[in-house]
Amino acid sequence: MFRVGTTVRRRLAAVVLGLLGCTAAAWAQQPAGGSVANGGANGNGGAEPKISDDELRIRGVFDTALPGVEKKNRLKLIIHPHFGDLHRKDYLRAPLGLRYGLTERWEVTGEVETYFAHGLGEVPFLHKEGISNYHFNTKYNLGRNLWRGWDTGVGFDYITPAGTPPEEISDGLEHRAYFVTFSRHLESRPDIRVFWGLNYDTVSETGLPVMLDDNELGDDNVSVNAGIVWQRPKLTYTFETTLATTRVVGDLERDVVTIRPGIVWPIPQRYTFRKTGQWLLGMAPRVSFGPDGAVFGVNVKLRGSFDFKRWIRSKFRGKPPAPAP
Repeated sequence: MFRVGTTVRRRLAAVVLGLLGCTAAAWAQQPAGGSVANGGANGNGGAEPKISDDELRIRGVFDTALPGVEKKNRLKLIIHPHFGDLHRKDYLRAPLGLRYGLTERWEVTGEVETYFAHGLGEVPFLHKEGISNYHFNTKYNLGRNLWRGWDTGVGFDYITPAGTPPEEISDGLEHRAYFVTFSRHLESRPDIRVFWGLNYDTVSETGLPVMLDDNELGDDNVSVNAGIVWQRPKLTYTFETTLATTRVVGDLERDVVTIRPGIVWPIPQRYTFRKTGQWLLGMAPRVSFGPDGAVFGVNVKLRGSFDFKRWIRSKFRGKPPAPAP
């Protein structure tokens, strides 16, 4: 690990601003207007993509909340086991949540992050288990007419610890994050989408010990992010950069630049025992430059999503009525 000088930080900031310039250059490549539809509103001209905007947001692989929302009245069950915890931590986290499309443009998501001692570390198997945090999210798609053809989404994330989880799986802080994201497909390459966004994260202490990973800010901060999503028939490639700072809104003076290329693979059903739903495997190397120096890492994440209403109907449809007493 090494410290990064002011000159290097300025150059990295220029990379982020350069990507924002790429999105501005894409402005002229596509006409204004257009319809919205992520099954609901995904900015894909009404066609539902192989990987929707919500499914693509696999934290640690691709963190940006793109504008698309869940299809109206669709209820999705989300499973996201953190198998990387098996060799990095004593506890395995397994978030479980539901996402619901309230309208064609508005969705809500509720999630609980469960955990248990996996027994491969220093803590015996199932010695402790419980819920480590609660996560609530809502997002609204404003469509493409607000800003000359750019699909626009606004939203809110709320994350808070639950009880007294082990210190290694929680930062001990409460987060309220407000975001706006803009994206559009290139007219000459509709399989490529550029995006950029702004985020404001307010951080509060909860009385729990504060445990921050390297280059985590741990204070109120604002950030700008930009990048590219390239959807191919079998793989989706992502490139995401973020510049975050506490200088404007926080008590500290910290800056972090993160660069993260990634790959997301929809796992074919022949590898998932022909079960319904969609399993995604994502991998992303990451480098961040901040107060703790240069930090390198690789995240590999697995995430499943299922049509919960369809699953319920499949389980109870055609059941014979109970015999009369």
